[in-house]
Order: sequence, then C-alpha cells, then structure tokens
Amino acid sequence: MTQRISLNGSDWLYKDFVGEDWIWRDAEKPDTKDVRWWRKGTVPGTVLHDVWQNGETPDPFFERNSLLVEWVPERTWVYKKSFRADEKLRGQRIQLHFKGVDYEARFFLNGQAIGTHRGMYTPAVFEVSGVLKYGEENLLAVVIEKAPDEQPQVSKTSYVRTHKSRMTYWWDFCPRMIHQGIWDDVYLEVTGPVRLEDVYVRPQLTEDYQYANVSVSVELSSTQETLVDVETVIRLQGNQVASASSRHAIAKGTTKLNALVELADPKLWWPNGSGEAHLYEASVEVTEHGTGSVSAERKVVFGIRELRFEANETSDTTAKPYTLVVNGEKTFIKGWNWVPMDVMYGVPRPEKLERLLQLARRAGVNMLRIWGGGLIEKDAFYELCNRYGIMVWQEFIQSSSGIANKPSTEPEFLAMMAHEAEEIIPRKRNHPSLVLWCGGNELQGAGDLPLDDDEPVLTILKEAVERLHPGALWLPTSPSGRLFMNSLENIANDPTGMHDVHGPWEHQGLTAHYTLYNRGTSLLHSEFGVEGMTNLKTLNETIADANQWPTGKDNLVYFHRGSWWNNEQLVQEAFGGQLADVTTMIRASQFLQAEGLGYALESNRRRKKQSSGTLPWQFNEPFPNAWCTSALDYYANTKQVYYAVARAYRPVSISAGFDMMAWEGQSRFAADLWAVSSLIRPLEGVQAAWRLVGANGAVYGEGSWNGTVQSRTPVKLLQLQVPFDQVNDEVFFLVLELTDANGRVIADNRYTYSRTADMVPLLAVPPTSVQAVKRESGHDQWHLELTNTGGHTAVQVHMEDARPLAAEGYVYFSDNDFSLLPGEKMTITVDWTGVPNEHRTLELTGWNMELETIR
Repeated sequence: MTQRISLNGSDWLYKDFVGEDWIWRDAEKPDTKDVRWWRKGTVPGTVLHDVWQNGETPDPFFERNSLLVEWVPERTWVYKKSFRADEKLRGQRIQLHFKGVDYEARFFLNGQAIGTHRGMYTPAVFEVSGVLKYGEENLLAVVIEKAPDEQPQVSKTSYVRTHKSRMTYWWDFCPRMIHQGIWDDVYLEVTGPVRLEDVYVRPQLTEDYQYANVSVSVELSSTQETLVDVETVIRLQGNQVASASSRHAIAKGTTKLNALVELADPKLWWPNGSGEAHLYEASVEVTEHGTGSVSAERKVVFGIRELRFEANETSDTTAKPYTLVVNGEKTFIKGWNWVPMDVMYGVPRPEKLERLLQLARRAGVNMLRIWGGGLIEKDAFYELCNRYGIMVWQEFIQSSSGIANKPSTEPEFLAMMAHEAEEIIPRKRNHPSLVLWCGGNELQGAGDLPLDDDEPVLTILKEAVERLHPGALWLPTSPSGRLFMNSLENIANDPTGMHDVHGPWEHQGLTAHYTLYNRGTSLLHSEFGVEGMTNLKTLNETIADANQWPTGKDNLVYFHRGSWWNNEQLVQEAFGGQLADVTTMIRASQFLQAEGLGYALESNRRRKKQSSGTLPWQFNEPFPNAWCTSALDYYANTKQVYYAVARAYRPVSISAGFDMMAWEGQSRFAADLWAVSSLIRPLEGVQAAWRLVGANGAVYGEGSWNGTVQSRTPVKLLQLQVPFDQVNDEVFFLVLELTDANGRVIADNRYTYSRTADMVPLLAVPPTSVQAVKRESGHDQWHLELTNTGGHTAVQVHMEDARPLAAEGYVYFSDNDFSLLPGEKMTITVDWTGVPNEHRTLELTGWNMELETIR
C-alpha cells in the first residue's frame, strides 16, 4: 500500500550564507558546529517570506520597502529538518519527493549527498531506502543556491536561460522580489517493490456521445522480476461504474501497461456556464500475486470531454481556427488572464485561492489564461478549476521582453525546454480543466509579428504536447497573429488580419475608446485591459496618509507601485481636473476602468461568430499596486471592474453600442441595442425595453422591441435616437431590460453619460439616500433590498466588507457598483464564507450618499 509521509511544516530551520560558506561550516551535516543563528522556517514556502516573518526585513508590501529586500536572492540558503523514520518502514521502497524547489538546489540526507536539481516546475526525487536511519532521527538538508541571474520585463528574450517565473525579476505590476524556496510539498513515498510511476487517464467519446472509451495507461517500476495483479476501478461520485483487472509478469525496471474501460452514458465535463463539470475517479492498485500484498496504489481525478477548434466566420483563409467546440457545442470563451496570486508564491494560501477561483466562477468565467511570465501552477489550482468548470489555457513560461522577443535557439536552451516539457506535461495532463497549451506570451520575430510553430523551441514544445497530451489544444504564442496589436491603424490597414490580438491595456479616452472597440474585427482577443486605482483599504494598508496625494507618477511611492498603469492624467482630464482627494480619484478611476472594459467585452461579444472569445488583462495581482489593470486588489477584494465583466459575461446579455460617454456638441443621443445569448435554445417571445433617464428620474425617451433572440447569434434589436433638446439633465442614463415571454427579467444593463465635454457633472449629482433592508436566507446568506428614497440617482452604490483586510473569511455580492434611480429598488444576494455571524458587517456607500453600516 502506498503511504505518503509529509515532511511539510513550520519546524524547518534555515540560515543564509554567502556563496559556498556553508561547505566550510559543514552546515548540512548532523554534527556541524555551525549552531548559531538558525531561524525557524516553513515548507512549502518562500525564503523572503520566512526572512520577513522573522523580522529581518521591513514589510516588503509597504511603500517602497521592496527595494530593501533585494539582497535576499543574492544569498545561498540552507534549509534543514529533523524527522524520525519508523522502524516499520525498513525493507520498504522509499522515495524522497520534492515537488518543487525554486530554482537550483543540492540535497543531503544524514550528511550524505543524495543529488542535485535545477528547475522549479520539475520534481526532485531520490531513492532513500538505504540512506534513512530507521527508528532514529534523520537530518534532511537542502541548499538553495543564489537565484539565477535572469531577465526582467525589459530585456531580450534570447537572453533567457531558465524556465522560471520572470515576473519577480520586475514586471509592470510586480516589483523586483526574486523568488527562492522549497515552494511545493516535500514527502516520503513508501511502497512495496513495485511502484506506480505514472497513471494517465485518457477518455475518448464516441461520435454520438453515448459511450466513452477510457484508456488507463500506467508505468510501473520494479526492483525485481515478479508477477502482479493490476486492478483499475472507475468511480463517479463515490460509486463504482466500471473496472478492469489483469495479471502481468514484469521485469526489473520499467513496464508500461494499458487498460481500456467502456462507459455507457458518460457524464460529461462541461465548462462553467455550459453544464455541470462532472468528475470521475480512477484508482489503480498493484498487488504482488500470491501474497495479497498491495505494493502500490494511486487515484486520479479525470473528466470526460471533447475539444477542438473550428474556423471563425472570416474571409481570411490563412487564419487559425479559434472557435472553441466543447462536447459538440460551440463555446464563446469568456475568459480572464491569471497571474500568480502572490509574489511570494511558495506560501500556501488555500483560502485566497478558493476566493479567487470562486469569484471567477461567479463572474461567468469559463477560461483562465495562465500568462507566460507567471507559473506552471501547483496542483491545487487545477483541482479547483476541475471542480468549477474553469478551462485553463496554460502557457510555458516564456515571454516577450520589449527590446527583442524571440527565444534563444542555443542547443542547451532547447534541450532544457524539451526536458521541462517531458516532465511537466505528464504531471498536469489528467486535469480536465487543462484544455490548451501555449508556447508563451507575446513571442515575436521580425516586424514584431507573432512567432509560429516553425520557431525551434515552439516546434519542440508542440511536438511534446501532441505526443504526451493528445487531444489538448495548442497555440504557438499569444497573440498568435496575423498581426499583434489591436489598433485603429491595424484595423484600417488589414482588417482581416486581426486574428488573435493583444491590446490596448489603457483607457483610450471618452470618445476614442468607443471608436476603437466599435471597429473591432479580431477573431480572438486574448489580452487587453483598462487600468484603475486600487481600493482605499488597500491603499491605506500599503501607503502612509502623508504619501497618498498626489496620485500621479511624480509621487515617488506611486511611481514604484504600478507606474506603467498610472493614468492619473487621463482620469483628471475625464473629470475636468476636479478630482481633489484620494477617495474621489479612486472612484473616478475605477468608474472609467469598469465602463471601459465592460464596453470592450460587450463589443467583442456582439461580434460573436466572427469573434470567438475575449480574455481581458488581468484578473488578479500578486502585489498590492496603487494602480493596476487588475479586477481584484492583492487582498482578493473586488474593484468596480469585476462587476462590469460579470455583467458582460451573463448567459443572456442586452447591451448598447454608442460613440462616446460625453456628448457635448451633439444634437442627439444615438445607440444601437443588441442582445446575445449563450443558451442552447432560442429565446422566443422576449421583449427589450429601453429608457433614457436623467439623474433626477425624468424619462426623456423610451421604447421597446419584441421578437426572438437566437442561440449564440447576436441580434441587433433596434437603433434609438433622442434629441438633446429634450434632455434637461447634464447626467443621464440608458436603462435596458430584457424580459422573457412570462415577463421575467432575464437581462438588464445601464450606461452613464454626460451632456458636457467631460464627466464633471457626475461629481455634482445632489445627495440622496438609500434604504437597506436585510433579510437572512439560510445560515450564510442575506438578501439586501436597496431602495433609493431620495429625489436623485444614487451614483455608484457600493457595498463592501466592513472588517479589516486581515480578517478571515469573505463576502460575495450578486451585483455591486451600480447607479440606482430615484424610487428604484434592487435586491442583492450576499453570501458569507468563513465569517462568524457576530462579525458579519457591511458598509454601504456611494458617490452622493452617506456611509451606512449594515449588521
């Protein structure tokens, strides 16, 4: 029987050394005289985190303190742990596993060198049966070498020689905090003489989806010739649904076997929003024949689904296919770009991981792109994606570098990447969520055009994916061309060449932003965004009050914390230079971020069939920036843009296409109304209603449309026009609602506009009040009925957790950050997780409302 003995914990000791001083001091040996200044550390973890928690550096998340921790990766670090090996383990086959060490290390057990390893995504595994002391204390020591010299964001990709996250070497959303450490699990694995080295489950569906042929391939390693019985059992929700048994005479060394199991009426794994993500379990047990002794066993979770790309509706026959088909159903990619959830990514944060992926699921996201400057994530990430139906676009860790973006063609680099692929792919391929492998981020050649599969390293990686993970999708890089940049110039010069594109990442302005996205022609938009400030609580946690104003790049603290995404000047221009305090600047910047990105997503979705997916940049952030393109702050709290994306990703959407936010100089307001549905069946007998409403509640125009909204086909409902001589408010709203044949609201939307040259009037909407009535529904759920009891619109009503940032548990809102018209009611569902009843407190506020506390 396979037994796993964890060596994780907070009982490790660590110490820093300059170079190889540790050798001179025998620091790795049990009888070392180097006994001073060893500190307690945690595995898995991050060296910098241990150093910080022991008070040896200031808080690296505060102001510019990250500059004071840059010495840490220049040192060599020795980690060691004592543990006892039970006498009962004697005679068993025992391996020592390090699932991930970043980046290069030497390993010692009881003072004996047992090996070296280089590479953070591949495991270090050692046979230690003959080195362990049974019934006694053992000393395990790991020497983590100085971090390799690698390239930050601005450099040349051809200089890169490692397969390591480059983000921590400095990126536009992450300061230089280079990572080192034992960043994944450490354990002893105990088996009999025959070990299960690999189990690969590959289901293949019949054309009618009525059966699945499940291939279970195993790789055994044995220390002797022997006869074994191999039993494979398939379970669904704990119930056995199929099995296979076989007997084999195996030789010493490696043996590969395969079992084929047929499943009738398989339960399919569907992406989020398309159906349930059914998960099966395959357990493989290897027994020594005649003894009844189980030598090894392993359990693998898998899903049954079929994937392919089909051609988009385009006249350009050179375009790659980007329309995703899952289980025979065309599936619009409602994605987001994912970056490591922490710059100190070795520290396990299961609650935060659950929070982030729960937010993605609730927003309707069906795919996360793991960006090529980040990580091959730990298994916990993919396991949650498996459960939540979130497809994963996994890039190998290669990225652009600004100056030059073509990877090295040196034989040593190519051999290293080939080895990495051989090790990584088999360890991740059972996850049904992992649907697509990509060669890297923004890899480009001559003329800044995206590289293709004939690039040497991409040829190697593609071949490995096709051989080791058949059925997975592949793209050479993101974007994959023909052109790189989504710009008006490229659209004008080569409108059919906008296949898979990136950019822009900035708000384009109150008119130019809408001009760009109204003219879009891309087939896939795999990275683009809009920038905005962080939340006030995060700002207060990370920047002293005296340094919070001004908020532009001339403030040295702000320059350090996200200068690339600091668009303070544009935000001030959009609000007529009237933003005079931090709170108002945050509100204005987050408003523009939300309006800008939400419109971009809606525009892409209105082009469905030509456009097959959208993945904005970026979902989360690894460091508490002051300005960033992220939808969540570092502490996993939502910014306004999160809810804009969630609305755009609803299964049924009603939206408007228009030319600008600020309408000065125009004689009439004009917009096109659209509906789009991701549902399988058409929506018949629906009614779309629109109203143009002033901030005081006056209705300046209204109308309706009746008809059918086809499945997965955008429908242009109508074009509306309202003369501005009928509009008396400087602030007005377009309110949209789609109801089904029974009068039930199935989609709604609203947009905010100004009649002037900018959005200044939004700052001057007279005060109002919103009444909140709480009803508890179940142990962890509230329903809040919000009613605007005043005579003017409540601008950007906002709810948030009133507790400190460090408080345990989270709150989720069904919607947030919306404007509520005079007399209007809205019911919000509030879900609490991990928060005691007595601590559940919300703050309700808005641009023109007093703060209210809800308990």
